Order: sequence, then structure tokens, then C-alpha cells
Amino acid sequence: MFTDKIEKFIHPKKGAKHVLRVIRELLCTEPKGKGTNISVALEYMNRISSRRAISFIVSDFIADDYTHALRIANKKHDVIAITIVDPREQELPNVGFIELRDAESDEILLVDTSNLSARKEFSVISGKQKQERSKLFRSMGVDEIVIDTSRHYVEPIVRFFRIREKRY
Repeated sequence: MFTDKIEKFIHPKKGAKHVLRVIRELLCTEPKGKGTNISVALEYMNRISSRRAISFIVSDFIADDYTHALRIANKKHDVIAITIVDPREQELPNVGFIELRDAESDEILLVDTSNLSARKEFSVISGKQKQERSKLFRSMGVDEIVIDTSRHYVEPIVRFFRIREKRY
């Protein structure tokens, strides 16, 4: 687990008991950092993992440049990106003035969502980020699973592994 630094590392193991431990740690660990530095996590993984592994990176991937670190990690490991998307971060509803707070920087921004051009611009920027991220992953051969927070997460994961099973 990572923020702008490594928060917790669990050595990979097999078995149901280990899977339950990983799930417990994911649900119960309170991060100390606030930022996001995907490069730090990927570089750490490359340093501590001597053997090739299937590595899942779970993030919204809204972060500063992590391309170089991802390219290196994907050469050494089978990297699968699990992208978490929230529909509320894709499109602004027309509800008038809203206050948005950046969870990482605590910066607060007042936005007039009744302004049609502001909503369109927000949607265009969001769509462009999504396309660029997916294009980056495809160009590197990194598989991506997109998890929408408004839907159940099991179906996209199961679909991904069924497609992957047919591929291999």
C-alpha cells in the first residue's frame, strides 16, 4: 500500500489465509500520507521482488508522471492496473455552486455547476485523462481492469480473468 510513500508491504504468499490477510489490511490500514506517488510504489516493488510476479496496482492513476517506472516494472513483472473510477469525478451534476476539496492537498475550490461550459469542460478533461491512461497502458502491454464505484466490483474482475484465461 502506498500514498506518497510506502505505507505497508506484505510479502506474497499463496493460500486463502493469506488472501484474507491482504483483504483485512486493505480494509483496516489508515494511510499516514496524503499524496499519491505511483513511481515510488513501482520502484519499491522492483527492488524487493527478485522473481517475476503478477502485480496489481490499484489506483485512480491521477498522479504525476509514473510512465518510466511503469515501463520498467512491466518488463520485470506482469503488471495489471486496476483503475478505480467514480462517476462523480467524470461528470458534474447541475446543482449550482458546490465546494470541492482535494483529498490529497486539502485545496478547496468553489465551482458553479449550473454553468454549462464548466460542466462540459470538466467532462472533456475527464474523458481525455481516461483515454490517455488507457492508451498508455495499451502501449506498454499493461492490462487494465476498470472498477466503477457506483457498480459492483466482482463482475469486471471476473470478466477480465475469463478473457485473460482465453488469451493464455
